[in-house]
Amino acid sequence: MSEQGAAMTSSAGRDRIAWGSGSIAIVVTILAAGVLGAVGLVQDLRVPLSIVSGTWVAISLAFWAVYGLVLLLLVRAPARRAQLLRLGTVLALVWGLAATDVAARANSAVFTIAGNSSPGADAAWTTWVFAPVFEETIKTAGIVLLALLPAARRFGPAAGLAVGALVGVSFQVVENWVFTVQALEHAVENGATPLSALLQMAFVRGVVGFFSHIVYSGVIGAAVGWAAATGPGNLGRRIGAVVLAWLLMVGLHAFGNWTTTAGTAGLDIAAMAIELVAFIVVCRTVARWTPDGA
Repeated sequence: MSEQGAAMTSSAGRDRIAWGSGSIAIVVTILAAGVLGAVGLVQDLRVPLSIVSGTWVAISLAFWAVYGLVLLLLVRAPARRAQLLRLGTVLALVWGLAATDVAARANSAVFTIAGNSSPGADAAWTTWVFAPVFEETIKTAGIVLLALLPAARRFGPAAGLAVGALVGVSFQVVENWVFTVQALEHAVENGATPLSALLQMAFVRGVVGFFSHIVYSGVIGAAVGWAAATGPGNLGRRIGAVVLAWLLMVGLHAFGNWTTTAGTAGLDIAAMAIELVAFIVVCRTVARWTPDGA
């Protein structure tokens, strides 16, 4: 493998990576983005964190941390099947954290622009349309970066599904916690109980949105993995597969956001069912996939 790469070998059951300049640049980029994202999120939460008691901050953080472990258990099978390196798992989770901050800033900018240009504009439209586009694009960028790691020469649909799902796990947990802290702030300011705010967020974002970002990023990741594992020809077909997966997941994401704001239980259940079916179908399809010529 060329110096651009990071060859993966196994010795005594442990993976080793022979680093090259290309791999180092990608890893440093992802880690730096994660640090900046964490700092940005803390800065944005300074006001809520100063209003909400430390006890409720800790309780909400612990709740979503346990929730994240449950999601990781769900993703463990695809990750094992893909023989994903521990470093790949860490980098995927770090990118999910970074993507949360970048997407939040992009969404905030759109809200501000929409409000300034049309004060009477319905903010829900930006949630339904722009947020899914920004979030899925930013998460996909990290998946592509990981697929471009020369160490990922074996990167295929299984690895793409695992990496995408891991990005989704991190994004989902961090975003849920941020929204929960903000909900706790609003509860304190309006005389409501923090417990009611936490329970509401646990249901809306934890139950209704259980299969959300795992599915969105996982499906796109599987498409990226298929494109990476398919031969050097058919460039248009490979790019088309990724774009199609992205469009489908942006649409599903937009539908999920709409059902949440619509407040109709039947629609929420429909969104959950679609996301669950999509996850199962993609997992089974990836499990049956074999490389060309195999």
